[in-house]
Amino acid sequence: MQLLLFLVQILLPFARSQQDERDFPDVAQLTQMPTSGLKEKLDCLLDEKDYDIRLRPQYGDEPVAVGIHIDVATIDSVSEVNMDYTLTVYLEQTWRDSRLSSRDITQNLTLDSRTINQIWVPDTYFVNDKKSYIHTVTRRNRKLRINTDGTVFYGLRVTADLACQMDLKRYPMDTQNCTLEIESYGYTKHDILFYMINPNNSVTGIEKLQLPQFTVINYQLILRDIKFATGDYHRVSLSFLLQRNLGFFLLQTYVPCALITVLSWVSFWIDFQATAARIALGITTVLTITTISTNVRQSLPKIPDIKAIDVYLIICFVFIFMGLVEYTMVNFFHQRNLARAAEKRLIRSLKIVLKNAQNAKKANYTTRFREEDPDHPEDEVIRETHSDEVWSERERGRGRPAAQRKRQQAEAERKSLRHRGRSPSAGMVSSVNRQPKTIKLRFRHALHAIRLPQTVDIASIDRYSRLVFPLSFFVFNCYYWTYYTFF
Repeated sequence: MQLLLFLVQILLPFARSQQDERDFPDVAQLTQMPTSGLKEKLDCLLDEKDYDIRLRPQYGDEPVAVGIHIDVATIDSVSEVNMDYTLTVYLEQTWRDSRLSSRDITQNLTLDSRTINQIWVPDTYFVNDKKSYIHTVTRRNRKLRINTDGTVFYGLRVTADLACQMDLKRYPMDTQNCTLEIESYGYTKHDILFYMINPNNSVTGIEKLQLPQFTVINYQLILRDIKFATGDYHRVSLSFLLQRNLGFFLLQTYVPCALITVLSWVSFWIDFQATAARIALGITTVLTITTISTNVRQSLPKIPDIKAIDVYLIICFVFIFMGLVEYTMVNFFHQRNLARAAEKRLIRSLKIVLKNAQNAKKANYTTRFREEDPDHPEDEVIRETHSDEVWSERERGRGRPAAQRKRQQAEAERKSLRHRGRSPSAGMVSSVNRQPKTIKLRFRHALHAIRLPQTVDIASIDRYSRLVFPLSFFVFNCYYWTYYTFF
């Protein structure tokens, strides 16, 4: 029994190999069967005597209808600095060339890409192309298929850097419209007209696109005519509507700037006498916000437009800078209060010294007078009474109404003018001439009258700043995000 099983295991693979040889013919025979005589037919079809590659199909007749299908592979990068984006597409074109139809060939031909150099191909190019290339791994990524009726299918895989004019005023909350412009370079619309192979599905692959900073929210395909000095050309325009994703900028720019701005307000709770701590905190926040601004501008083109992110960075810098200005005011008023207090103490001490000196002088004078005339103490009383009357008269003269004094001064001026032989009108003219100088003097006196208060409550400045700065920054953020999000 074991011997029988051993013989079966040996003979079964040999029997299967014989069956396979009967079912499948030789590979050489397989390749020779359908290609018998095909080389001669192709040589006859592409003979330079019968086929002129220099002339388009239907030359001198109706324009050639070239069908296009676009399969978007990737959008690799979008550069704001260079104003371009990198696009990889599978571009497929089809047209009918009656010179390639043959009754001798009964099947569609899929030929090597090197055959493209032997037939007429439309000179399609990308209008907004900066730099492009056809992939060459492992061979040039081109394909060619010719049907029996002369219809040619030509496809290639190309990567191109395409120009894209961007409006960065709302950056990074912007939406950009980038296009792919396809056109014939040398043939006008009287020679070539483009159409979409499948109008309902003329562009594919967009739904699968994934960009790091953008989202393709819409696309549009337009066929139009463009006028140049050499004629009218038919163009295919494919536009992508790209919306920038805000998440990266929130984490890298907006949130750090807001936190640094809030950090600068910590100095309002630090004692104003801790100068080193408050100055160090202010300078650190200013340098940090400046570094962030520099890094943001390095990734953007040097354009004169003010972008949305510039507005936010400038306002954050202003808030931080105003925090330093607030401490400067606090320090100024603190030093001013110290100077005022020292001045008051000095004046108070001087008053005391002068009063003591006057009292000592008066006491010395009274003592000496009594020593000189001890028999007439009443004369002292008379002198004191007389001096008091004199001083009271002077005080009454000072206390006269201002109108009375002005009248007396005017009367004295008129008398002096009559005495000098001049009329009062001359005095009026001179007073008119002196009027501008009088106005300047009044303006100068008004400026001197505007003075800061003698003493300022230093703590109140910090208390108000603790409320005003956060409230103002909150109002700015509400207005900023509302405007750039909904308008």
